[in-house]
Amino acid sequence: MSQTLEVAAAEQARMDTRPAVLADIYKQEVNLAVWQAGLSAPLRLEVQTLCQQHPSLKLATSGTPDELLEELSELLTKDSPRPALMERLQLCLSMYADLFEPAAIGLRLDTLDRAMCPRLHVDRLAVRMVTTFCGPATQWLPNDAADRNWLGAAGAGQPDETSGLMRDPTALQTLQAGDVALMKGEGWEGNQGLGLIHRSPAVPTAQRRLVLTLDWVS
Repeated sequence: MSQTLEVAAAEQARMDTRPAVLADIYKQEVNLAVWQAGLSAPLRLEVQTLCQQHPSLKLATSGTPDELLEELSELLTKDSPRPALMERLQLCLSMYADLFEPAAIGLRLDTLDRAMCPRLHVDRLAVRMVTTFCGPATQWLPNDAADRNWLGAAGAGQPDETSGLMRDPTALQTLQAGDVALMKGEGWEGNQGLGLIHRSPAVPTAQRRLVLTLDWVS
């Protein structure tokens, strides 16, 4: 990546091993705030086992953090205790609620064997929290490396790398498993036309992703 694109990516994204970095999403120039939380050995083992035992897990629900945590506990710990995973889920829910104070939180937790959103796109919502517990994580493209005129139908179904959307394919960034990311969308006040450009990664054969998303429900 060129030095110019590195600077542009650094201005658009904030990444740190401290969870307080997530509050940087309120800065006007920031489209992506990432807590590089990593995966402890117990958490890594728990999510790998979960993917093996529940390869088709799909949960889509909404509620308060307490309601969601109770539902998650009933689903995820009925066959085995998973204290490290439950602790991380509780932390994600509480941080999202504290930052945005939504009336309710929309939650999805899925195990996936393919890319759910394989094309680069922007979200129309305000802000989404995404964390990949297992498998390859979300990819994103810095603003200065993209030509937004080619988003959506304008790309005519061509691969992102050749549609004209990616000015520099080498600028594509990839998050890490364990990262807790806040991604600003088009629905954030003052962010119209600047929502984070991102996509789901390809999933290697015989592997699974375990992905959590949290959304702001009015």
